[in-house]
Amino acid sequence: MDVGLQGSVIRRAGDSRSLAELYSDVVDLAVQAEQWGFDFFWVGEHHFAPNQWNPSPLPLLAAIAARTSTLRLGTNVIVAPYHNPIRLAEDIATVDLLSGGRLDVVLGTGSIRDEFETFAVPEGQRWGRTFETLEILQRSFSEERFDHRGRYFEFPNIRMTTQPVQDPMPLWMASAGPKTIARVGRAGYHLQTPVMSAVDEFWDIYRTAARDGGHDPDTKNFHVFTGGQVAESWTDDIAAAYEARTREFMSFYQTRDTVFAGTAHDVEEEHPATTGVTGTPDDVLAELQGSIANSALTHLGWTLGPPDSLRLLAREVVPTVKTWGRTPIRPDTAS
Repeated sequence: MDVGLQGSVIRRAGDSRSLAELYSDVVDLAVQAEQWGFDFFWVGEHHFAPNQWNPSPLPLLAAIAARTSTLRLGTNVIVAPYHNPIRLAEDIATVDLLSGGRLDVVLGTGSIRDEFETFAVPEGQRWGRTFETLEILQRSFSEERFDHRGRYFEFPNIRMTTQPVQDPMPLWMASAGPKTIARVGRAGYHLQTPVMSAVDEFWDIYRTAARDGGHDPDTKNFHVFTGGQVAESWTDDIAAAYEARTREFMSFYQTRDTVFAGTAHDVEEEHPATTGVTGTPDDVLAELQGSIANSALTHLGWTLGPPDSLRLLAREVVPTVKTWGRTPIRPDTAS
């Protein structure tokens, strides 16, 4: 499987760097990730956040593309309901061209209520808008000209003259609930989930749904992400620092209203998102092995953390993890 890093530009407590420096440092980290042997680097999207979480992943990925050559790039995630699908298709194609065909596009439905309010998008429409956006993106990258008339969007005479390098363009959907995983499978998109404890169960759901939809699941990628920290020697001081960083990061969600509670697509209580994997390299390998070594995964994402931890992860953990799971599916990039 491929192993990569994912995160965003986020200002941590006490960080006095300018916003320009924060962005520059994330680009530098992506360059280092390629040098350390990571396979991909994905960045996300949030808006109006006190921690200045970056709102525009595609321009950031274009900057990373200019400084790297083999590292695959991705969105984790583009919040589809906020975007015009045609403009999004053009931006995706442009970044794929600039990167030489190294872009993976992961869409999600969004989570923060005040973002929906400011964008004037009813939160109850987020699933419908996201899947309709995926449909428009897929057609934009495979048809020369078409009309679209859907529930949320109507576009006459679409002519996507800027086409990506990759064919087909890798389109992913992020999901953490069985109902939506089945929907993703039936539609034939690649799958991303944050629930490492349920990868086997979720793959069974996805695989069955993909076959029902006429798709070969063996041609689809499956990504899970986790995070944590690796240290040569795991001490109480390192553990305390990690826990403090985790609490600070989670406060972003705990202090803002989300759209999940009480919905049909809410994450089941028995499948909480992974909270992190910590310890020495041997500790981390042992914990990961139990969850994913014999799984159908093609991608493991690790959330950004201290550079020393990431270097150690790359040196002592990643080479073994790359031998697990399935070989990632690569689209055609021939010109």
